[in-house]
Amino acid sequence: MAAGGAFVKGGLGCIVTFAVAAGCALALGGSAHLDAVGVLLLFLMGGVVGLIVFAIYNKGLRDAARGVPPPVTGSGEEPRDRP
Repeated sequence: MAAGGAFVKGGLGCIVTFAVAAGCALALGGSAHLDAVGVLLLFLMGGVVGLIVFAIYNKGLRDAARGVPPPVTGSGEEPRDRP
């Protein structure tokens, strides 16, 4: 997938997520409204998040292809009983 595809998927995912949240608010008796600027901002925010996730995913793929081991989170040794 290209970066443009990640942007569009992220943007549409954000819009759909907020549409579901608005639907839940309406079902519970609340209110929601929609305007073009709001949809555009949601699309842009979701697109940026999609690009960030895409970049992190590609970095992981490159590291795996080069054989770089994952970061060590602990010492790797079993804990010993202290005297």
